[in-house]
This record gives sequence, C-alpha cells and structure tokens, in this order.
Amino acid sequence: MVIVMDSLLKGFDFKMLESFSVIYVERSVRGASKRLGVNPSTISKNLAKLRSWYDDEIFIQTPNELIPTPFAEQLYPMIEDLLSTAKFISQMKSMPDWNGERINLILEEHFLTVLLTNISSDLHKLMDAQCLEINISNWNYNSISEIIHGKSDVGVCGLESCIESRYHPDKLPINICYDVLFRDVPSVYVHKDHPILSEEWCFNSFIKYEHIGISWENKKEWVLDTCLNQIGYKRKITLVVANFIHAVQLAANPDEHRIAIAPTYCWPYIINNLENMVKLDIPLSDNILKRIEVLYVVLYHKRMKYNIKNEIIRGCIQNSFSSRF
Repeated sequence: MVIVMDSLLKGFDFKMLESFSVIYVERSVRGASKRLGVNPSTISKNLAKLRSWYDDEIFIQTPNELIPTPFAEQLYPMIEDLLSTAKFISQMKSMPDWNGERINLILEEHFLTVLLTNISSDLHKLMDAQCLEINISNWNYNSISEIIHGKSDVGVCGLESCIESRYHPDKLPINICYDVLFRDVPSVYVHKDHPILSEEWCFNSFIKYEHIGISWENKKEWVLDTCLNQIGYKRKITLVVANFIHAVQLAANPDEHRIAIAPTYCWPYIINNLENMVKLDIPLSDNILKRIEVLYVVLYHKRMKYNIKNEIIRGCIQNSFSSRF
C-alpha cells in the first residue's frame, strides 16, 4: 500500500497547493507572489505543474484577473481543508511561546464597550504570555477582505438571519467560516420623559416618531427597513450615528424626541450607565420579528480553522459570550 501511495504522490508538491490557494484569493500571479514572498516565476511554475497534474486550465486569464475554472472552484474547498489540516498537524509538536505575538481583531465597536471589555487580559491568560501585541479595529465595509487576505485573524459582527438579506451568512465568501455566538432581536430605547410613553405603545407610535439610524458598512438601512417597505411603511431616520451605543446615548437626552433601536443584549450595560432609559419591544408581528433577528458571529478564514493561535482567539471570544448568555 505504501508503494502505491508513493507512486500516486510522486511529483506532487504541497507548494503547488499553497500557490493555488493564494492565487484563488489574489486572482493574480503577481499578487500571489507578494503574499508568499517569492518570485512570480515560482508561482507560474507551480501553476503550470497544477495544470499538468490535473489536466485542467485551473485559472483562465482575463484582461483584469485570473478566473478559476469550474474544476478549480470544486477543488478549492478541498485544498483549503488539506492545507488547514497540514498546518494543524505541524503545530502539534508543542505549544508555541506566544510572547511577542501579534493579534489582529476586527469588532463592531459596541462589542468592545459592552461584552469584550476583558478580551486583552483573557488572551494573555489563555496564551500564557506576558507580552502580546493586540490590535483591535472597528468593523467596516472592508473587514471581510482583511480576513481573507490575512490582515486580521478574527472578526466579530452581526449578520442578518433573513435569507433575503445580502448580510445573511449564506452570502459570505466561500473561504470565510463563521460560528454563531448568540442571537438577538433588537429593542426600542427612549428616555423616561419621552412623549411616546404617554401613548399606547403600538405600531402607529413606532412609525410616527423620528428614528436615530445606525451607519453599518456605509448603509443606514437594514432588514427592518426592508420588512417595513414590503408592508408599505418607511422609518423617518433624521439622524445617523456610527454605532448602537452612540444612538442610545443620544436618545437618553431629556430633550431628544427621536427613538433609538439597539440590540436587546445591550440592556444591562444601558441601564447601568443611563438610568433614565426605558426599553420597549418592537411592536411588529412574530413573523417580522423572526426576520429581523440578528446573528452575532465570529468570522475567520477557512484555512485558519485548525490554526492553534486562531483557535485560541476564537475560544476566548466564545467563552466571553457564553459566560454572559
């Protein structure tokens, strides 16, 4: 059996697979060579070997980029799994010394404020390291690309559970994995003296008052607005801010007439810091409430699934959330 395997693998080089994986992401030989720190000719030779081995063009040159063939699309997830497993096996010999290690995280800003306040100290403890270089940046429209290109280890954000949404998990790139941390249906937040509290809390009140909107990936509307549009209504968004916490802080102003919508999980933080706030359920049907449910997820590149460092980071984040829910 060993002789047969040797015969099958003769001439097969893992560097070919690594080149394939990076070309698939970069869509160019030059981009792949920069990522791997080798000459473009080396990448071209590995690509030529792949084409010969599989008797397939693998990537087709277009004026702007290399496009994977249908066979390459089928091959990609299997190669990613193989590379991830190989890296995991290579790291099993011993636990690395993490001192001096650089960790790059991308989080929606309210996570750091509300739930992940101890992320730095928790990582130091889990990695048994006195000195870590931890960089945390705010989630933005380019964050998925940063994870794909290895500029960030892990991202934490909210995705929409409605299958029609462009932000549904099924719409993520094929090389991005996600784990659901928890689910949340947002609530309405107003200050205790808001005139809305003197009225019957119903859909008419919800739609009548002006709203404070949130800018997420340069958009101020989300699946809630899609659902309202489908039944012939539209929110009056007259103020847009960067995140949920800012929206609630503004809504806490006694002179503020607008209402804010923010995750329900933020309520303990809000009531501890803004004592004059009231939380109300969004007055919509159960069907619509189900559609606007938000999935909070941790995102990472598929090739990092078995990477020890990445697993530790994800485990640390998951433990932080599980201890609160």
